[in-house]
Amino acid sequence: MLKNFTACYRKLEHGYMGKILEWPGVITEGDDLEDCRELLKEAATEMAEIYKDDGREIPYAPLILEPISVSVAPECLPREEALLVNVS
Repeated sequence: MLKNFTACYRKLEHGYMGKILEWPGVITEGDDLEDCRELLKEAATEMAEIYKDDGREIPYAPLILEPISVSVAPECLPREEALLVNVS
């Protein structure tokens, strides 16, 4: 049975980190985005087996995802983003 989750990826200095938002225990890193995606699927499958063996239910709460705007001082941003903020 397939279950849909929301994956979130972050670029790291060397590769990517991926996690499943609805299931905080499922997190991994890969050399590139595709590698990270595949490793994340494997990690979730393995975690599902562990939960099954332990008699636990997979955590799942539907998410509401939306962008929000937050006022941030330019000095709090990485240099590249601070430059973009100051351009306007």
